[in-house]
Amino acid sequence: MPARRLKVMLGKLAVLVSAGVIGGCATSPPGAGFGEVQNTVSARTGHWVQWRGHSVEDAAVDAVVHALLARELTADDAVQIALLNNRGLQATFEELGIAQAELVQAGLLRNPVFDLSIRIPDRRPSRTYLDFSVAEDFIDVFLVPARRKLVGAAFAQAKMKVEEEILALAAETKTAFYEYQASEQVVELRKTGLDAASAAADAAKDLHDAGNTTDLDLLGQQTLEARAKTDLVSAQAQAAEHRERLTDLMGLWGHDIDWKPAGRLPDPPETDFDPAELELLAVRQRDDLAAARQEVAIQSQALDLTRRTRFLASANLGPEAERETDGQWRIGPSLSAPIPVFDQGQAAVLRQQFMLEQSRRRYEALTEHIRSQVRTTLSRLLNARSKIRLYRLTVLPLGQKFLEQAQLHYNGMYIGVFQLLQAKREQIDAGSEYIDALRDYWVARAQLERAVGGRLPAGPAAAPASTEPAPPEPQTMPAGMDHQHHHHGG
Repeated sequence: MPARRLKVMLGKLAVLVSAGVIGGCATSPPGAGFGEVQNTVSARTGHWVQWRGHSVEDAAVDAVVHALLARELTADDAVQIALLNNRGLQATFEELGIAQAELVQAGLLRNPVFDLSIRIPDRRPSRTYLDFSVAEDFIDVFLVPARRKLVGAAFAQAKMKVEEEILALAAETKTAFYEYQASEQVVELRKTGLDAASAAADAAKDLHDAGNTTDLDLLGQQTLEARAKTDLVSAQAQAAEHRERLTDLMGLWGHDIDWKPAGRLPDPPETDFDPAELELLAVRQRDDLAAARQEVAIQSQALDLTRRTRFLASANLGPEAERETDGQWRIGPSLSAPIPVFDQGQAAVLRQQFMLEQSRRRYEALTEHIRSQVRTTLSRLLNARSKIRLYRLTVLPLGQKFLEQAQLHYNGMYIGVFQLLQAKREQIDAGSEYIDALRDYWVARAQLERAVGGRLPAGPAAAPASTEPAPPEPQTMPAGMDHQHHHHGG
């Protein structure tokens, strides 16, 4: 019977469509591609990342974070906590899931389209007119491999971009840690400076009360004490701001914000770098450059696909059946396809050609920028290291000798208390500048790691024992300074 044959035909079509869908649906497990990201990050930084909420290991990750917080943090500890706990980074990982879903979608055939028309006659024969069809875009079947290849390249690019975000967060966290360490050391120096300024102000008041100094001298020392107080407040505010920034990068809140840093800024290692080697390393492993290179490949594949489908992008094929008002069935195939008379895809091809050329230009520009970035950052690092060496070998030892000589002259009654305390203030200022130079070095080193896309060729930034003389530790008061000398000399 015709109706039965129609049901058989539709049933076969459903089977074919289902088989095509199943064959084209090559799904991947959740988190596909993240293992590669983990391995790359571990090789580049020595740290581990975990996509939270997608593994039974989340509890173990929390335990690792709390174990690190239980001790005094180093820069590497802070980076590890940030890579495991930063919520913004966790949101970035979802880009992998989005790209994976798009890859799965690229392997699916389009759903067949069912059309139905019903028309009721107004005179005999009075049977209802039926017209229905099921059509599938058969051109789409041949485009699935090319489409999966194109989206697969985009999926690989998504992994590169996620790796780039991870390395950027690692560098930013390490920079924030060094800035916080430096700001805490500056606070210590400013406290010492305030002690010296307060001692000078007290001495000036005692001398003024005894009639041995002028109002101008007293006001001058009191002004210096007030400025020392404001310097301390500013240093404390800056340290608090740097600490909060680092806390935010590590994704901490509640009781976890009471973490403690370990030690002071270390001395810089005497490691020399070959600029050309660093440039080649950056070009070879920078993920943003790899993503730009992948973009060129994506646009090239898109251009090829556009050219192949410019004349016939879609064509629908399927069975069609209609029942006339007299009850007769007509069954047969149906084909519909666009006729490329006006639009032959020339504009789409031209647009894709320009997009390909644009991606190539951007890749070349980024390559040049990365090379320049490496050279600039390396120059900043070497300049900071030279400045540190100059302070350690010349400025700080001379300041210490000057203070010692000022102490001897003060004990011998050749200079007054104000000159001695001025020497102390100069030593404190030199110490603050030395800390700034140390901070600049370690920040530049973190940025250089970021510029080359991972650890530097010499290995992780570790500070070996220095053979240079250590900088003097500032004292709260110059040796020998006590109240019995306050009336000594004006």
